[in-house]
Amino acid sequence: MKNRITFFIVSFFIVTQIYAQQPPKIKFEKVSEEELKMTVYESDTTAEAVILFDSGSSEIKYDKQKERFMLNYERFVRIKILKQTGTDWGNFSIPLYSSPQNKEEIASVKGTTFNIEDGKVAKTEMKKESVFRERENKYWEMVRLSLPSVKIGSVIDLKYSIYSPLLWNLQEWEFQYLVPVKWSQYEVIYPEYFSYNQSSMGYHRMNAPVHTTRNETINFTSSSTTPGSALSGGGQRQLESHSISYLANIYNFSAYDIPAMKEEPYLSTLDNYTTKVKFELAVTDFTKIGGAYKSYTNSWKEIATDLLNDEDFGGQIKSANYAKDEIATIINGKADEKQKAMAIYNYVQHNIKWNGSRSYMPAKQLRRIFTEKNGNSAEINLLLIAMLNEAGIEANPVIMSTRDNGMLPLSHATLSDCNYVVASVAINGTPVLLDATEVNLSAGLLPYRCLNGTGRMIKRDIVDDVALTNVKSTSNTLVFMELKDDKFSGNVVSSETGLNAFNFRESVKKAGGQKEYFDKLRNSSTDILFNDYKYTNVDSTHQQLEKRYTIELQNQSESDADIIYIDPILLVRTTKNPFTSPTREYPVDFGVASDEIYQLNLIVPDGYTVEELPQSKSYALEEKSAIFIYRIQKTDNRITLSTRLNIAKTLFLPAEYPMLKDFFDIVVAKESEQIVLKKITN
Repeated sequence: MKNRITFFIVSFFIVTQIYAQQPPKIKFEKVSEEELKMTVYESDTTAEAVILFDSGSSEIKYDKQKERFMLNYERFVRIKILKQTGTDWGNFSIPLYSSPQNKEEIASVKGTTFNIEDGKVAKTEMKKESVFRERENKYWEMVRLSLPSVKIGSVIDLKYSIYSPLLWNLQEWEFQYLVPVKWSQYEVIYPEYFSYNQSSMGYHRMNAPVHTTRNETINFTSSSTTPGSALSGGGQRQLESHSISYLANIYNFSAYDIPAMKEEPYLSTLDNYTTKVKFELAVTDFTKIGGAYKSYTNSWKEIATDLLNDEDFGGQIKSANYAKDEIATIINGKADEKQKAMAIYNYVQHNIKWNGSRSYMPAKQLRRIFTEKNGNSAEINLLLIAMLNEAGIEANPVIMSTRDNGMLPLSHATLSDCNYVVASVAINGTPVLLDATEVNLSAGLLPYRCLNGTGRMIKRDIVDDVALTNVKSTSNTLVFMELKDDKFSGNVVSSETGLNAFNFRESVKKAGGQKEYFDKLRNSSTDILFNDYKYTNVDSTHQQLEKRYTIELQNQSESDADIIYIDPILLVRTTKNPFTSPTREYPVDFGVASDEIYQLNLIVPDGYTVEELPQSKSYALEEKSAIFIYRIQKTDNRITLSTRLNIAKTLFLPAEYPMLKDFFDIVVAKESEQIVLKKITN
């Protein structure tokens, strides 16, 4: 099974290719009557909008005025609005790289909306004031624009171009969106002096890429001064014309009838499965014309070296001398390395507040973060590493990509796809991952957002793959119920570990405290009356969380009724199958393994006998990747029930989806069965 999963992870990035179909002849602002009168897209009658045509091109050409190669990107897209919810497709956000050293410029922005009004075609052009720019961060701006008069039935056309000096930022092209796409095409042109790694990913079939070449010429003029003195006729400025010919590579990509991406439960991010083509600058080679050769393809070892040599990254984790006195206080009296490491982790976790921003690179000096007591994810976790190193405990960064940021590619090393960093520390020879951004997270656990394949250890001369996994999350619930004072009442004891415990602690924090959480639970419950509670170790993440309740069943049959129906599974019942689609194109990614155990002890009241008792049942998927056990029995006047729902595997392939869906159908059906008690008559 491990080999099957590995094969899948590698192979799903390779998009099935088919022979090209001829592209439609569509021109900007030349809208057909058929497009205007369309009310539904036949290939997907549920679509709120459809992208009728999406055409892009990226071309690298020599700019005489700037005396360098520049990248020009152009896009023209036409969209049909079919439902009110689809009117949001009239709004666009276009990212532009913008730093003090280099910036991209957007130009030729033109948008037009077409509607049928009073039987005639009404054309509304976008005004300049509908286009504005916002600074996203230090390196990126966002151009936002809204097309006018967008409503049900509208056809919108938008075109724009981006002029860029950043040849490494060759635009990727997405063929797939949350609405269907009828036709999409992308042309990429660059001189032979450049080489880009191309990677295609996604599930929808693309036309086979077409590669051609053409001859290009650069004409330019240089000036020089003739030798000798002015008296001898020298020193004169003269102009020389030059011409350089080169071969341009042309790649054409296209696809048609592309279905909409669908949000599915237990999916890391749709971006992982979107059909697209990406480019990464690999080499520039100007040796043919007397220039230099440079490789941009780094190994993880080279990336690690660069990061560790970077003063903002490696330079800051060598030492935390500014925190020396505080560290001495923190570890004072701690007997061993584990206790010291946990004490420092606890300090950073509870004293440095996370501002919600994710990054692998600090934006400020760690000395300042230590003083100001807040920072982004990189600043907090790199500060943790620096403090551990200052205490003599070796700690190293692990860089990664979070679930919503997509998987790191397997084909090549890349820093640009990383957006997070955590700490790795060896405790008694065992590596432990630490993330101090969350106050309720136990040491050795990663937040759910980080459970995304593998990360990379950043260590001098050693770069290891680090599995981004957690120990399984567990819950163990014991319920005792009996008929008392004409009511079914009893006690509940529940313990939780892993992310289950983290999620509960976060819920308590969000509610404002333990009492506030309990009041919210009691007020929202209709089937169970919660009378009392006790929570243990809510604030102690290194100890097992425990919850205790006294409860009464609501909406049950009267205690003296001839027939009493009892739902035996309380609190942890699976009431709905999370997988409702008949088929699924993407893997099911639970992120973390889980194990839920539930036990019930029910005293049969005097005067009643068991009329109906669910049957015991066990069900397991192949290789015990998921197990459901339901065991129930009656002994004397006591009914005991024990259930276990164990999800041992975190990733299920699309081919395994039908059996996983059936598995949860069985769980839901079985956990809905009732115990029936019948009054004994003389």
